[in-house]
Amino acid sequence: MKHPAMKKERDGGYHAIKGFAYQFDASLVRIFENPSSAAELEGKQDLSVENYHIQVKHRSEKFSVSAITSAVQLMFRQFQQDNSSQFILHCHFADQPPGLERELTQDELDRILDDFSDEYDYSTCSKFLSACKIAFRENYQAQFKQVLELIKNRLNARDEIEATYYHAILHGYLRDVVLSNPIGARRVAFRSLRQAISSARTAIFESAYVEQCGYEKYLKAVRKRYTLRTVNIAAERIVSFECDATMDVDVLAEVVLLLRDKYCSKPGHPPPYVTFRGDFDSLEIKKALWDAGARFNDGTGYHGGLFRMQELISPPTSDLKLKVVDGEHLALLMDSVRIKEFHDFYVTEIERTPHKASTASHVFVRSFEDLLQVL
Repeated sequence: MKHPAMKKERDGGYHAIKGFAYQFDASLVRIFENPSSAAELEGKQDLSVENYHIQVKHRSEKFSVSAITSAVQLMFRQFQQDNSSQFILHCHFADQPPGLERELTQDELDRILDDFSDEYDYSTCSKFLSACKIAFRENYQAQFKQVLELIKNRLNARDEIEATYYHAILHGYLRDVVLSNPIGARRVAFRSLRQAISSARTAIFESAYVEQCGYEKYLKAVRKRYTLRTVNIAAERIVSFECDATMDVDVLAEVVLLLRDKYCSKPGHPPPYVTFRGDFDSLEIKKALWDAGARFNDGTGYHGGLFRMQELISPPTSDLKLKVVDGEHLALLMDSVRIKEFHDFYVTEIERTPHKASTASHVFVRSFEDLLQVL
């Protein structure tokens, strides 16, 4: 018979993953309930919506003060810095009825702050008791079902199967927002969720179109899309290419030139930002672009120079019609420039649309040579 402590240690990874899933679902609920407000993930607290800062905890055992001590101490420390903030501990405990909300008692707060390392006064404690609520919520499975219902109602999923698929997409999207952005830039609004689903639908449609109608017919449809669509010349846009070791960098350079001429044909038009991902040699691509006549700015000024975002956004010379941005700088770019369009040309896997881009296009290609005929 296994010792209970050994079983608990062995299940640690399971409980950690379940905890993150519960937190993401709690975040989705709050975003759906506040569609006009942006939520910040993993900032000062697990989740922040307007002036409310939220800690999310899922526990299978009975409620105890010790189980919430670390979470409340974190909220109290933030309250010391800004006593205008409001706090919610969104949590599940086996013995607490979902829907119950209450404040901490003075006795509970005294026990929580018993080993608190920071100095504090009792006036702050009194104000914090009024600013902090414990909100007991459903368990993981019940909250998951609630999220599926919200997805069906707000994102027009046809049934529970499609809602479950959308749920997985949204979890992946939230994960990418957290992992790809620094603290303070992990903001998500309802519009962002809708766009994430729209991008996924587009990718599914593209794959199905190729499978059912054939690749040549698909390319004709893409050509029509890029020939007939009205181009907003004033829009800032990012063009992303999925690369691999077998691609012809000279062909890729020709494709980039076509896009440059399409979107930056006259002085005053904003040069498109071009980025590359996958298995590639950055220097080889940049050399091919330069040899093809694609004078570009990459924010470094010269090879090996220090990257400066402001130099990428506003280059010292105005005759460059192309901007090359490394993937590691995309999040910072999105914070600095209002990107309207995101164009993704992929070979094996779509690039998730940055959550701040207004519109997106995902195009599957077997070879970049095909784009020479399409664009």
